[in-house]
Amino acid sequence: MLIFGLGNPGEDYCKTRHNVGFMGIDRIAEKFGVKTDKSKNSSVFGEFNFKGRMHYIIKPMTYMNLSGKSVKRWVNEKKVIPEEVLVIYDDIDLPLGTLRLRKEGGAGTHKGMISIIEGLKTEKFPRLRVGINNGERYYNLADFVLSVFPEREFEIIKKVVDTIPEIIVSLLSIGIEKTMTKFNKRKPLLADESVG
Repeated sequence: MLIFGLGNPGEDYCKTRHNVGFMGIDRIAEKFGVKTDKSKNSSVFGEFNFKGRMHYIIKPMTYMNLSGKSVKRWVNEKKVIPEEVLVIYDDIDLPLGTLRLRKEGGAGTHKGMISIIEGLKTEKFPRLRVGINNGERYYNLADFVLSVFPEREFEIIKKVVDTIPEIIVSLLSIGIEKTMTKFNKRKPLLADESVG
């Protein structure tokens, strides 16, 4: 499986709402004891073996709006089918602290997902959406997603991201249908709640 986390490269972006996908990849890397320090296909990546198969965790370095270029190169090189691609990204349409795994779907307003769908010429690939909507009114979507999480929201996001490796293990072990049933029922996390 090719597991992509979306974000923007550079220290200025590391704690912004739009970099939740990168945070997810970092947490998976910690879980499996690998580093994303190799470069290829306009990305940095790492690889890990799980149940006898090699899987890749990938951060496109193209900046968000061109994520599809890197994803397309990887898919073509590894000759995987869309069902063997997973994209982790922030979603303004989900409440803060929510995780949703889906088998397919549209891009909404997310420029990174728009780019990937255009690159792969299909919407039929799995995605893990991380909710970032804090319920407050924003006047410019780009400014909102590129802004740094306030501390309280960042604590929530860290707890959500901590569950992503568990989802990956489940996905690779029992498949997407059972994993969706298991994890999509969970309510959004609050700052003072534990993950269990």
